[in-house]
Amino acid sequence: MLCSLCQSIDFRSSPIHQEARIGFVTWDTVDREDAINESAEYYAYDHHPSIEALQAAANAGCHLCIQIRSELFHLRGHESDEEVHKGPIEIRCYLKVDSGIYVLPPKEIVAVAKTPIRDVKVVFDLKHFDSSLATLLREKASNAHPSTGSEDNIKLAVSWLNRCLTTHEQCMISAPPYPQLPTRVLDVLPKGNSGDVCLCSTEGHYGPYVTLSHVWGKAQTITTTLSTFEDRITAIPMESMPQTFQDAVRITREMSIRYLWVDSLCIIQDCPEDWAKESSMMGFYYTNSLFTIAAVSASDGDRGCFMTRNPLKLTPCPININFPGVAQGKYECSFLRPDLGWDPVDETTGFQRPPLWQRAWVVQERLLSARMLRFSDMQISWTCNTEEASERVPEGMPKYINKGGETLRQALFGLRKFVLTDIVGDKLSSKVHPASGTEAELMELYNAWYDLVTLYGKCSLTKEADIFPAISGIATAIANATGDTYLAGLWQHDLHRGLLWTAPDSTKARLQLRHYRAPSWSWASLRGTCNFHVRQILQTGRVRTDLFRISQATSQTLEVNPFGEVISGELRITGLLMRAHPKGFENEEAFRKFSHDEDRQTLFDLERGNAIGFYYPDNDNMRYLTEIWCSPVMTEEKSYHGDHNNQGEIQQRPRRLDAHCLALYPVSKTDGIYMRVGMVWVTDFGWFGDHPMSEFSII
Repeated sequence: MLCSLCQSIDFRSSPIHQEARIGFVTWDTVDREDAINESAEYYAYDHHPSIEALQAAANAGCHLCIQIRSELFHLRGHESDEEVHKGPIEIRCYLKVDSGIYVLPPKEIVAVAKTPIRDVKVVFDLKHFDSSLATLLREKASNAHPSTGSEDNIKLAVSWLNRCLTTHEQCMISAPPYPQLPTRVLDVLPKGNSGDVCLCSTEGHYGPYVTLSHVWGKAQTITTTLSTFEDRITAIPMESMPQTFQDAVRITREMSIRYLWVDSLCIIQDCPEDWAKESSMMGFYYTNSLFTIAAVSASDGDRGCFMTRNPLKLTPCPININFPGVAQGKYECSFLRPDLGWDPVDETTGFQRPPLWQRAWVVQERLLSARMLRFSDMQISWTCNTEEASERVPEGMPKYINKGGETLRQALFGLRKFVLTDIVGDKLSSKVHPASGTEAELMELYNAWYDLVTLYGKCSLTKEADIFPAISGIATAIANATGDTYLAGLWQHDLHRGLLWTAPDSTKARLQLRHYRAPSWSWASLRGTCNFHVRQILQTGRVRTDLFRISQATSQTLEVNPFGEVISGELRITGLLMRAHPKGFENEEAFRKFSHDEDRQTLFDLERGNAIGFYYPDNDNMRYLTEIWCSPVMTEEKSYHGDHNNQGEIQQRPRRLDAHCLALYPVSKTDGIYMRVGMVWVTDFGWFGDHPMSEFSII
């Protein structure tokens, strides 16, 4: 529905206006090439005479007025701006000139709230869709069903899936259309059926299936156990399932897929053998599914996939616009949509993440799914290996992936292989088969893993023992791509870099843990976020690793699965090991003799009487240690700027060798066994002098 002023926007009778963008005139949008000029020409169409009139039209259901109001107030924060409420609304068509000729129609239309001191603008993209999509969107705008699970939205999702299956070469390569089915799936029965579902054993059969990514939450959810297994095979009444499962069944049926995989129902939850086997296969299940349904905004199973909102705020608005010199009616199939938009599904990091992205298990579910149909409290959206689409951008747009993310994606979906050799001497690099991934890409892959672990640490786990199983699918894919050995969350070929992490958010982590998770040298030994320093270390200077020789690195898992729960781990090291003293409350008097500059440092050699660097303890317990042992893992040659000379020039200091060390504490000095208690930056490697190498273990 459109109000009378929006039914036919006509620029044909408008003179060309000139706008000078100076003083208090503001451009409330992202910078654009045609918006940078100091002045601009435009056609104008008088819209509502006041904000109150715009509000009334929006309340009456005008599609375009709803979007102008939403963009102007809710997204740009002008709702309480009294000046904005004083002005009329004007629709503008800014003119772009090419070789002295105005280019029409434009790519954008601008709605302007004119105020006494400035113009407040919101930009709308002017779009022209193919006939089938245009027909679907006109029906969707006409029906304006408030549920994200509306019939129109399911039709839109079907169009995204069909486009992916028929036109996306990368997606067709990375996801087989008829993979082997998981061990068990839910048979939801053909489209049109509204009855119960049942659990069925697939016995190695092949076919398309859908996976569900959801938050279990605190509410009791339905599961399959040894005692309920036979009942689940017979039937699972729809009303016995939480709303999220019911919605997922409906989506699967409406999109003409027969089988659905849901973790709580397809894995026997109280059978350790079945859970170990099936959890190790979850990565493959998500990778090979036709697509994954993501209940992004649901905090538990009772919330459901579908949410209620006003779809007209973001659905492209069908509209007729007449331009000077353009035949009337030529753009009757045009659509306007807000230029800017925010969706909670895009917040995969930070404090505003929706409930699903806060769950640790979902990190691999999101990354390993070749296609994902996402249901947020704002809209449905789609992502695959080629494009992203949504109710706001139904035609889709190319998916942006940074360099490291692309290397990770290719490894996860088996599109890139690496051939590794051992690190020799002070060389950190590897030899990579020229027909496969390059050496630089291999480093990008490891860096992407470290970035992923940092994100993973911000997510929540119900069971501490799941720290490795919950990410085992990604680890398995990287191991298959590289042939590398997985060691309690780190990679043997890149172990020196992987050991150099700090835990700024984990200061009380070990005190909180009641379950062994990993050896102390692994990031997984602590609850919370960790930061890796691999990028900074490799940016400048020459790196040496021969002072920390790893003769043996092992980690033992509870099951046969090498990527599952870890029960022990050990590093056998030949390297330097020197005692130092962290500055702390227990020995404050001993540090009074140091200068102010030295006092800024946090690690000292009290026997020699000098400051040596900085100590980053893993948790609060370790802040009160009066002595630690430093073992340099990597050294890095750097140059530092000094003070200005008499001519104002910066004096270049001589190059200096830094050392990035593990901070260790003896578990048994007699047996040479240590545990990690933090990380140390020694600002001058000369402190180690000609100290002899030692043999020791880190557990």
